[in-house]
Amino acid sequence: MLNELLQLQHKDPKKVIGLMSGTSADGIDACLVEISGNGIHTKINILAFETYTFEETTRTAILDTCNPETGAVDKVCQLNFHLGKLFANAAKSIANKARIPIKDVDLIGSHGQTIYHLPDKTTIKKSEIRVQKSEAGSQKPDIRNNNFEEKTLDLPNIRSTLQIGEPSVIAQETGVTTVADFRPRDMAAGGQGAPLVPYVDFILFRNQEKGRALQNIGGIANVTVLPQNCSINEVIAFDTGPGNMIIDRITDIVTNNASHFDDGGKLAAKGSVNDNLLTSLLSHPYLSKPPPKTTGREEFGKSFADNLYRDATHSGIKGLDILTTVTAFTAHTIADSYKQWILPKHQLSEIIISGGGSHNNTLIKFLRQYINPTIQIHTIDKFGISPSAKEALAFAILANETISGNPNNVPSATGAREAVIMGKIIPGKL
Repeated sequence: MLNELLQLQHKDPKKVIGLMSGTSADGIDACLVEISGNGIHTKINILAFETYTFEETTRTAILDTCNPETGAVDKVCQLNFHLGKLFANAAKSIANKARIPIKDVDLIGSHGQTIYHLPDKTTIKKSEIRVQKSEAGSQKPDIRNNNFEEKTLDLPNIRSTLQIGEPSVIAQETGVTTVADFRPRDMAAGGQGAPLVPYVDFILFRNQEKGRALQNIGGIANVTVLPQNCSINEVIAFDTGPGNMIIDRITDIVTNNASHFDDGGKLAAKGSVNDNLLTSLLSHPYLSKPPPKTTGREEFGKSFADNLYRDATHSGIKGLDILTTVTAFTAHTIADSYKQWILPKHQLSEIIISGGGSHNNTLIKFLRQYINPTIQIHTIDKFGISPSAKEALAFAILANETISGNPNNVPSATGAREAVIMGKIIPGKL
């Protein structure tokens, strides 16, 4: 096995598939790319990209499992293997689309599906457990009889993260060596396990003559800042706040689940921004927290959106106006992050946008309105990369770095104590 991995390490070029399912849980993004070299010498040639939409039952299962009120260990266990099979199917499908036999693919890099992400100790909550009653004072869990009572368990304040989509299933089903589970190693080194894409941004988009920001707008929005002629240690990256997550949930509500996203921002274009609601949203404590920082569904997920909608409607705000306002909220959080944390220290010539939010014309209109007009804004397809393919491409490149033995986190972005090699390697069929 070691000999096969060494041969893979030195093979150049490699055909690599990147797999990604984001916080919106819409489906699996699959990108097949030919990669030459590694590190700053990396060159790419995208061969195929596709998004394989989840069936409604799978999407519902993911969202339920991500919710502490509806998630359960049996759901996590089963969904882990179910998603592993779906990720494997996506890998085989994208190879078929490119008319390349799956056996000729050298490597798969899978981010998996984030179920829960706890980057800060303060997010741990107490849990209720059932413990056996005992006159001797012992408290051992007992499910064999009714001799138990509810107790409060103080969980240790451990930062943690969980991504599922079992990579052993991917490797077994495809026969291709698979690298997955990238976040934990960065967190073990003291980082927040996110954002992970800045390393790839540095490789592909650093520029000697201009400062750039790579703005991804997925379920959560995140930015990578590449100062002019920067080194890896000068890269800045963090989650700016919500991306499409709140917009998608409010769209669910106002369309009575007829649509899970605001296609092109057409619905938001019909409403008006409610200034009072927008001001209230902008007071969220995450927005004033300095980087490095990361957030997710735990902060801006379904509960946040549902409570927002309930309170807004009780105040007499119409559904479409709520949707327009949360769309403006996402744009405002991005622009305010630049004004507060980036532009005072770094000069930017352009902002390159990727992710599903790049297709929301109303969101982009608000972003242009709130951002400094001297900074050019354009989507990543200007560089030959589909806006929706960016993150799947990133995990193909990160997997190549893992196999090449290169540290692939960015400590200045995640807060890790040191650079580490992220990702667990599952060998393919020998």
